[in-house]
Amino acid sequence: MSATTTASVVLPARDDAFFERVLDGIGHPVFVKDRAFRYAFANLAFAEMLRIPREDIVGRSDHDLFPAHEADWFRAKDQEVFVTEATVSVTEEAVTDGAGNTHIMAATKVPMRGADGAVTHLVGLIHDITPSKRAEEALREVSAALEARVQERTAALVETQAELVRRERLSVIGLFAGSLAHQIRNPLGSIKNAAYLAQLASSSDDADLRRALAIIQDEVARANQIVTDLVDYARVMPPQLRVVPGELLMELAVSGVDVPEGITVRTEGTALPPVRIDPVQLQRAMHKIIGNALRAMGDAGTLTLAARADGDAVFFTVSDTGPGIPEGVRERLFEPLVSGSGGSLGLGLITARALLENQGGALDVDRTGPSGTRIALRVPAAPA
Repeated sequence: MSATTTASVVLPARDDAFFERVLDGIGHPVFVKDRAFRYAFANLAFAEMLRIPREDIVGRSDHDLFPAHEADWFRAKDQEVFVTEATVSVTEEAVTDGAGNTHIMAATKVPMRGADGAVTHLVGLIHDITPSKRAEEALREVSAALEARVQERTAALVETQAELVRRERLSVIGLFAGSLAHQIRNPLGSIKNAAYLAQLASSSDDADLRRALAIIQDEVARANQIVTDLVDYARVMPPQLRVVPGELLMELAVSGVDVPEGITVRTEGTALPPVRIDPVQLQRAMHKIIGNALRAMGDAGTLTLAARADGDAVFFTVSDTGPGIPEGVRERLFEPLVSGSGGSLGLGLITARALLENQGGALDVDRTGPSGTRIALRVPAAPA
C-alpha cells in the first residue's frame, strides 16, 4: 500500500555509528522496530527510561519486556502503522519499566521506508508525560477539595443566615412578649376573680353554670400559661454560674412539679460529679420539659428521670410514655409557633434549649415515637 499523504522517514546511506550518536543525543526515548515487531534500535534515553540495558532490548519484542496487556496494546498500534503505512499518534499509554514503575507516555510512530520505498521499519518517539499527568491529578484533587470546601462554606453560610433570621424572629417575639404580658395578665386576673365570685354566688345545683365557670377558669389558666411562656422566653438573662453537687439535679427537676395522680415517676441515676450551672435557669428548663411530658401523657403514664456522667458532662434525660411528637412537627420542633400539642405557642422547648445553651449546655430530642419521647439535657461538669 502506498502512502501519498503521510510523513515517512528515509535514512540516508551513512555510518550507523553516526546516527546512533545523533539519536543518543536526543533527550526523548527513541526506538526502531522491524516488521517482526522486534526492536532494531533503542537510544540511550529509551533504555534509561525502561531501566533495561540497551543490549537486552535490541532483538526482543514488547512481549519479552512488558506485561502482556501493555505489549498487546503496543503491538496493535505497531500493526496499525504497518497496515496503513501512516503515522500513528498515541496521546496516552502506560509503560511499566524494568523496576516495576509505571510511566504515562505519549508516543508518535512513523513508518520508515527502505531504498525501494517499501515500509521496512517503524520509528517511535516517546514523550514521558508522567509529571504532567500527576500535576493534572493533583490539580483535580485540589479542585475537588476546593469545590467541596466551597459547598461546605456555602451550606454553612445558608445555615447561618437561616439561624440569624430565626433568632431575629425570636427576638421580635421576645420584645413583644415583655410589653404584652402585663397588658394581658391584668384582664385575665379580673376574669378569673369574677368567675370565682360568680361560682361562690351561684346555686350549687346549677350544673350548667358550674361547668361554664369551670371552663372559664381553665381557659384563663391556659391563657396565663401562654403569657408565661412568652415572658420566660423574653427574659433569658446572662447566667449566674456556680458549682453545685451533681445530686442536686434530680432535686431541681422534681421540686415544685405538680404530678397528676395517674402518673408514675421513676428516677434513675448514678453518682454524679459536681456541675457548673445556673440552678435557677436549669430548673426553669427542666420544668418546661417535664411539663411537656406530663401534658403528652394526660392522666396516666410513666415519667422517667435519669442522670449519668459522661466525660466532661452530665446528661439528664426526661422520658414519657405519651404518643410521641407528630411526624410533621419533628423537623420544625425548635421553631417558634410550632407545637406538638394544641393551645401552645411552641416556645417551651425553644426556651429550654436557650436556657441550657446560655450556661454551656445543650438540649436535643433523643428519641420519639409511639412509645413516647425522651429529651436529653447536657450540662457541663465542674472543672477538676
